[in-house]
Amino acid sequence: MSSSTANRNRNGSQQQGAMTRLASSLKSVLATLLTPLLSLFRLLLSGRLSPGDEYDGLSAAVTAKASQQFVSYLRSFQNTIGSSGNNGNSSSISNNNNNTVDQAWLTTGFAAAQEQATQQQSLLLVYLHSPLHRSSETFCKQILCHDSMVAFINQPHITALGVSVHTAQGAYLAQLLQASCYPFLALLQPRASTSGNNGSSSNSSMSLVLRAEGPALTELSVQQVLPHFQTARQRHQATVAEAEARRLQRQEESDLRREQDEEYQQALLADQERERQQREEAEREARRFREEKEEEERQQKEAASKLDNARAQVPTEPPATGATGPVTTIRFVLPSGTKLNRRFYSSENIGGILAYLAIYFHENEIEMSDNIGLSTNFPKKSYNEDRSLTLEEAGLAPQAVLMVQDLDV
Repeated sequence: MSSSTANRNRNGSQQQGAMTRLASSLKSVLATLLTPLLSLFRLLLSGRLSPGDEYDGLSAAVTAKASQQFVSYLRSFQNTIGSSGNNGNSSSISNNNNNTVDQAWLTTGFAAAQEQATQQQSLLLVYLHSPLHRSSETFCKQILCHDSMVAFINQPHITALGVSVHTAQGAYLAQLLQASCYPFLALLQPRASTSGNNGSSSNSSMSLVLRAEGPALTELSVQQVLPHFQTARQRHQATVAEAEARRLQRQEESDLRREQDEEYQQALLADQERERQQREEAEREARRFREEKEEEERQQKEAASKLDNARAQVPTEPPATGATGPVTTIRFVLPSGTKLNRRFYSSENIGGILAYLAIYFHENEIEMSDNIGLSTNFPKKSYNEDRSLTLEEAGLAPQAVLMVQDLDV
């Protein structure tokens, strides 16, 4: 029994060794067969549309390089036609200096293209190129390089970006747009979440407007493809125009509110200035009234003081007979022509006479200034210089006629 067990173990080891040798042989055969295929695949990927660092991520430099290589790829068709002359379908390929692929297609990455489309309010045409697809080259020549397509892309509100799906940028867009077959065309519309007054967006994304791919796209001519994109562009232009109209309306309303606010502020400032002027005028008027009142009170006090002084200077009128001293009779001729007779002691001075006149004018409410002049006509003489002269010294005794003048008139 132990002998049969040993035989089985030996047989199993031999079988295991044979399987190992067989697997090693198959591995060598597969490596020999697949190595040329892998080399061929690498060679294809290293062609026109495949950068050497194709999966280095989605940096700006890498994504821009992918777009630049696609533009170079399209340019090669124009260069070929330009050097070989018109033949076959060459008449459909754009070779117009005003409508070149350099002008039509962007050479930046998708992020920069998205930002540019958002800022310019343009539709973004995205083409995903598969170098291994049998219809890709024909599609690029007959559709993308056609005069009508290049002219369409060069219109306002259109931005175009093309990349190979064998680049990191192309692989990302193929996954983002869920491309299932090629060639692939998509028309994207910027969708901004918030916009400023100048139309720029702070956080934008893209919405899919139109897509075409695979046989459904390759079976169409450029005359059949373009109407769909033209219709989408017209709708987009209408949307942009409506958004611009709303923006202008908001701007108008904002400007109107600002103008109204400015007018209100100006009116408010004018009212405040008017109130300030009125307040200052009222204060000036109150101050003037107060000063006038004070001046009037001062003048009244001064007049009262002068009257008191005048009364102190004027003694009682002496009697016509029996006076205690020589008496002088003075006839005053007032400026109004009124004549006034009054007796004075000859020893009284000119100042006493003037004081008497001041009292008389005050009691009779006759307007006269304090500057009173006295003079005689025959002889012509004035008594305004020395008021200390007595009536006798002035030659007015025993009687005289004095003309009274208001020297301030």
